[in-house]
Amino acid sequence: MKELEEIIRELLENVKELEGVIENIKKPVTESSQLLPETAKNIEDVMVFLEKTSHTIMNLLEKINENSNKIGEDVEFLLSLNPIPKVRQRLESIKEKNQENINTLLELYTHMSFHDLAGQQLKTVLDVLQKVKETLLDVIVSQVVAGKDLNEEQVQGIKGKVSELLSQDRISQDDVDKLLEEFGL
Repeated sequence: MKELEEIIRELLENVKELEGVIENIKKPVTESSQLLPETAKNIEDVMVFLEKTSHTIMNLLEKINENSNKIGEDVEFLLSLNPIPKVRQRLESIKEKNQENINTLLELYTHMSFHDLAGQQLKTVLDVLQKVKETLLDVIVSQVVAGKDLNEEQVQGIKGKVSELLSQDRISQDDVDKLLEEFGL
């Protein structure tokens, strides 16, 4: 009888310890589950903005490049007509400035490629955030399953709900809140 009392006491201590662990996990998981979807949404918004502005800037740069090439052709044609020295001097100046503009365009194209790389890096960050969200939801499922006496059908139901949530393109805060509420967290 004394051994049974000792086992029960030990079980109760383990249950209290598990409850403490769950409480300690609950707050960071709740905070993270709120911050991660917002952060992911913000990064996605930045990526969309970067992509739009990149296309706009590249189109504008292309137009400037086309104009500069046309100016270069026109200046070369006018120079081939052997203009008077004052006109030749002006045309040479225009040619020089046009070449500076073309060089500046090349530099801008280079900077735009770094702009594109920044967008790719944000995509990588977004993928990592998605994996963190998935891991957090797995932790939640593990804690819910570990903390309750559930049969296999209930465990599969919980896993199914989490799996369904994870299969979405984007996990919204409302979806996470509903899932947490269903789990009693």
